[in-house]
Amino acid sequence: MDQDQLQEYAKQYGQVVAKAWADDDFKARLLADPASVLAEAGLAPPAGVEVRAVENTSNVVYLTIPSKPSDELSDEQLNQVAGGLTAGSAGSISCLGSFGSCFGTASSAGTVGTAS
Repeated sequence: MDQDQLQEYAKQYGQVVAKAWADDDFKARLLADPASVLAEAGLAPPAGVEVRAVENTSNVVYLTIPSKPSDELSDEQLNQVAGGLTAGSAGSISCLGSFGSCFGTASSAGTVGTAS
């Protein structure tokens, strides 16, 4: 995924998060059926990938540990995993990129967009 695609993904994700913060019914749907809600936002996971959504609170923070890569990482990929690619600071997701490669890398992204 190139930088422009990464930024667009972060923007779309940020819009989903911002909408969840602003709309309790939307947030309930996102927590109950994240794959469908993400698909509606243009962030559909590939077939066979289960998505679970949880909400951090002031007293509970969830730590997502990405799956171990099946192949050795390049220097560029290691830099990305180590924090070379960040797109904000208000929230986090376990990865940026297509859901297919999402579960093998870790980066963080804040809420880049606003609710539409």
